[in-house]
Amino acid sequence: MGTTSEGRGSRRFTAFATGVLATVLAAMLLAVPGASAAELVYWDNYSGSPDSVAFANLDGSGGGALNLAGAEKFEDPEGMAYDPVTNRLYVPNEPGPGNGRITYINLDGSGAGLFTVPGVPMVDPEGVAIDPSTRTIYWTNETDEISWARLDGSAGGVLNTTGATLEDAYRLAIDPAGGKLYWGSNLSGSKAAVSFARLDNSGGGDLDISGANPPANINGIAVDPAAGRVYWVGSLASELGFASLSGGNGGNVDTTGAPFNGPYGLALDPSLGRAYWANYSNGPLATGAIGFAAVSGGGGGGIDIATAPVGGPQDPVILKSPATLVQPKLYRPRVHGKRSRTRLACTLGSWAGDYPGSFVYQSPRSYSYKWKRNGKTIGGGKATHKAKTPGKYKCIVTATNQAGSASKASKPFKVKKPKKHRKRR
Repeated sequence: MGTTSEGRGSRRFTAFATGVLATVLAAMLLAVPGASAAELVYWDNYSGSPDSVAFANLDGSGGGALNLAGAEKFEDPEGMAYDPVTNRLYVPNEPGPGNGRITYINLDGSGAGLFTVPGVPMVDPEGVAIDPSTRTIYWTNETDEISWARLDGSAGGVLNTTGATLEDAYRLAIDPAGGKLYWGSNLSGSKAAVSFARLDNSGGGDLDISGANPPANINGIAVDPAAGRVYWVGSLASELGFASLSGGNGGNVDTTGAPFNGPYGLALDPSLGRAYWANYSNGPLATGAIGFAAVSGGGGGGIDIATAPVGGPQDPVILKSPATLVQPKLYRPRVHGKRSRTRLACTLGSWAGDYPGSFVYQSPRSYSYKWKRNGKTIGGGKATHKAKTPGKYKCIVTATNQAGSASKASKPFKVKKPKKHRKRR
């Protein structure tokens, strides 16, 4: 299960003994924001040679290994989370027993570094979660503690978990809206619990997961606040369970047709109703390295990785290009309290947000504008435009993030000829 130093060591030894080695990718490819819609999946390779973090399109094509220059020794990665503000992946890894650390990787290809907060425990971390709204990172410790720190390193400490089971805590998922952090407690005697702590430091508890098959272990966890559910993945056959965030109403997801081979890590896309996991026991086998299933039932399938390195894949994180929810709108802005007769303004519209609790990210990072009159592009790249010439105007908003970009046009806005006033006799 990889929940203690001995367990991690035996997991790595088994991987090497059975030839579970990833082929080193000669050229490192970098993800560059494109001009069209895209979906990318990232994963860490626990039994690679060397260990790495890789990515591909969600259909398995393209991609490669991320640039880890500056990360020093990167070994035994355990867990991954994305910070949309800095465009970084944060990855706990363990270069030696009792010597854990968290590496950040810049997705612009500029390399990596170490995240440090002096005085805050960081002992063989095996799970990480980020609250982008408060700029806070959380991680588990082998000492049965959960640490937290501001991403700027300005503060940190140990989270109050009183009332919750904290034994072999493995992987983390955050629910910023509900103010809770969840993890899997892998107890002795082949059983596991879903535990939580409140982010206001007032303690926590164990979640009632009745209705789901009792998990023997939990290797990944994800939260869907909109649906009011927490999901987890275990290593037993097709063990993808869920329960209500308020307790009970549990069950298991049908994974028929999906590869389920020692899964580690869990991502959930609420917009598609689909769960993803990485099949660690695949070793270097690229076929079915990532599995997925519809959480509403009906089974799932696998993602075959074409060119990116695979070596004991774990911890999928998904980045999607922006998706519009409400189209932009043109209107006459107010100038000195009155509607302008010569200017038009364009709203951004509304765009899909991130799901930090389920490791799926889609929020735009930047916007640009284009204007058209009577179907032809006209000058201007701002949110407002002078519209003195009659015609039908449109603005096109393009939203961009790490995965790609998407554009959405407003409805046409008709600008009429100004009325001529008759001269009085």
